[in-house]
Amino acid sequence: MEHTEQELIQAAKRGEHNALESIFRQHLDGAVRLAYLITKNWATAEDAVQEAFLQAFRSLHNFQDDKPFKPWFTRIVVNKAKRTKSSLDRGHLPYEFEEENPHRSLAPEAHTVEKEELDAIFTAINRLDDNHRIPLLLKYVTGLTEAETAETLKLPLSTIKSRLYTARKRLEKYISESKGGDEHGLGSKD
Repeated sequence: MEHTEQELIQAAKRGEHNALESIFRQHLDGAVRLAYLITKNWATAEDAVQEAFLQAFRSLHNFQDDKPFKPWFTRIVVNKAKRTKSSLDRGHLPYEFEEENPHRSLAPEAHTVEKEELDAIFTAINRLDDNHRIPLLLKYVTGLTEAETAETLKLPLSTIKSRLYTARKRLEKYISESKGGDEHGLGSKD
């Protein structure tokens, strides 16, 4: 029998290890991808997610049952990833595209075809500051709504909307610049 996430959380709060494992499996891949996009290193991302799961499971008794789990857990992942990244003093590094992604599910052919476009997109995303990059990742990579993103980052919804708008415009500009053109009238001016 399939259990809802709320049922699993209730079971986990009662100490049922199978429920904890199910929650872990449901959120692992997305959490690692998000942490990677923040830390820019797979091993560091996995460490951050492990710490995030430990903290979440230790704090599960504080989780409000009437709230969705994903934004609450995502906030923990974001905080752990940012803390792990800064503690390693990795600075602003380019995405490590050549490093093998153990979580990749794409066929090698698809990876080769899409790599150039993905490189341009992730290079553009990497150029954004955290105030604009993290809301963008939460909305478009993890699939949170704008309201859940605001809740996760503890910011007003209007701030999230503004940052997303600015991030999208900057990405458009950065991608246009990387193609060497001024397709959208956003390139550098002479």
